[in-house]
Amino acid sequence: MDRRGFLVAGAAAALSACAHPERALIDESRIGDLTLAPGLRRTTTTTTTTTTPPTTTVPDTAPPTTAEPEEDHTGLSFVATALAASVTAFSTPELTGPIKTFDNPIASGGRLTFLVEDFAGANRYQVLLPTRPNGSVGWIDAARVELTRHYYSIEVSLEDFLLTVSERGESILQTTVGVARANAPTPLGRYYTTELIQTRYSNSLYGPYAYGLSGYSDTFTRFNGGEGQLGIHGTNDPASLGTNVSSGCIRLHNDDISLLVEDIGLPLGVPVEVT
Repeated sequence: MDRRGFLVAGAAAALSACAHPERALIDESRIGDLTLAPGLRRTTTTTTTTTTPPTTTVPDTAPPTTAEPEEDHTGLSFVATALAASVTAFSTPELTGPIKTFDNPIASGGRLTFLVEDFAGANRYQVLLPTRPNGSVGWIDAARVELTRHYYSIEVSLEDFLLTVSERGESILQTTVGVARANAPTPLGRYYTTELIQTRYSNSLYGPYAYGLSGYSDTFTRFNGGEGQLGIHGTNDPASLGTNVSSGCIRLHNDDISLLVEDIGLPLGVPVEVT
C-alpha cells in the first residue's frame, strides 16, 4: 500500500518522529538550528479598468436577471493575527474577566495567531487559545488583530497512524505518520497551527519544517525549561512512521512536511482534530 495519497487534480502518487522526549516543539539544545518560517500566503492581484459606458435606450420590459451562485463556504476558517504588542483574552464577549495576556511576537519570533470559533458582532471574536488547559477559549478585541480566512483542515487518527489534509472539505493529502508512545500519549482534541519553524538542516530531529500546535502534552507539563508544546514536523528517522514512537508530536515524512509548506502553502491557523 502506498504510504501517501496526494489527491490534487486527480493525481495519485506513491512516496514513511521523536526518538527523544520533546521538551516542547523546539528542543533547546538545537535552538540554533531553527529559524522562523512565516506561514506562506497566496496572493491575488486585482486590476480595475474604468471606461465610459455608451448611451443606451432602456427597454420598457427589463430582461430577466440571473442570480450569481453563492460562494461555497465548506471548510471555511477565520484566523485572527495580532497587530498589537499583546492581546488579552477574556471570559465574556463584553471583554470582562481577563484570562491571559499573550505577547506578540511569540517566543519563536512569529506573529501571535488565533483560530476564531465565534463572533460577537464585528468587534469581538471568540478564539481557541494556545495555552493550557487544552481546548481553552476566550474573547478578544477585534481592534487588536487582523482577520483572514482559509479553507484548510487537518485530521489525525492516532489509531490508524493517518494524517489527512483537506481543502474545502475535500481530501488533498493522506499520509502515514508516527505518533506518540503509550506512556506519553498525544491528548485528543481540537487544536490549530500556531507557528512554522524551518530548521537549518533538513536531517535534523524535526526534519526541514515543524508546525507548532496550540496544544500541550499532558505528560510533560515541564521538561528542560519548556512547556511541552505539541507539533507536526518532519523526521530524520522515516522508518519510525506508522509506529508509536514520539513523546506527543506527530511525525511526517520529510517529503510530506515539505509538500505542505512549499507546494500547498498551508497557512497558520489551520484547525487540527486529533482523534
